[in-house]
Amino acid sequence: MKNKFVIGVVVVIAYLGFLIATIPTTFVLGQVELPKNIALVGVKGTVWHTQIKQVTYDKISLAKVDASLSFWSLFTLTPKLNVSFGDPFISGPEGSLVLAASSQQAEVTDLTVLIKANEIAQQLTLPLPISAQGDVKISIERAVVNLQDKDACLAGDGDITWLKAGVIALEQNIKLGKLNADISCEKGDFTLALSPKNNFGLTFKAYVHPGGRISGKGFLQPGTKFPQQLNSVFPFLGKKDNKGRYRLAF
Repeated sequence: MKNKFVIGVVVVIAYLGFLIATIPTTFVLGQVELPKNIALVGVKGTVWHTQIKQVTYDKISLAKVDASLSFWSLFTLTPKLNVSFGDPFISGPEGSLVLAASSQQAEVTDLTVLIKANEIAQQLTLPLPISAQGDVKISIERAVVNLQDKDACLAGDGDITWLKAGVIALEQNIKLGKLNADISCEKGDFTLALSPKNNFGLTFKAYVHPGGRISGKGFLQPGTKFPQQLNSVFPFLGKKDNKGRYRLAF
């Protein structure tokens, strides 16, 4: 009798989960108020499998977003989505991730994103105009944000690598060598710490604060490996300190 009761409960839960998962995504989105800086275009499918032609968040645009709901996650009250986005023939990021969300926090695992370096460079305020070459690869094993505290970072573990790094500046084609940074979490901020093993003598740390504000600080101390073509940028960086470093901040 007890076993039959348990089986019955499981069947009912599975049936309810099936009903929920087959609800059209457009209906669900119509019941919630999205942040003003998020726009969705071309939504189709069900909660079980959703396809979105384009998702825009501020200046970031993701094309061909495909999200599949994990059936078993419905039993945990923390729905889990397998998400992929992008297309090699369309400008914008390409990648995939696993998203698990509850009312209190969101967890991203197995995230991989590939984006053209120049798409990032064109959104930054730089001391002189440049065109960036190569691709930037973002890999995150796990990141957790607190949804009740302006998306404050609770945990972060990953890295960023600029592949085939190079820039075109002052009519010079400059190869930059290997550049990579570690992603972590610090006092509620996501942090990106550039590896000091680079040809620039560059140390830099960027912060993504709760709410989306970005800041960064560091130093440039040119050494023997510093690309000579970039010597002409020094006047734009201000004066060196008593250690021969140029201070960088934004």
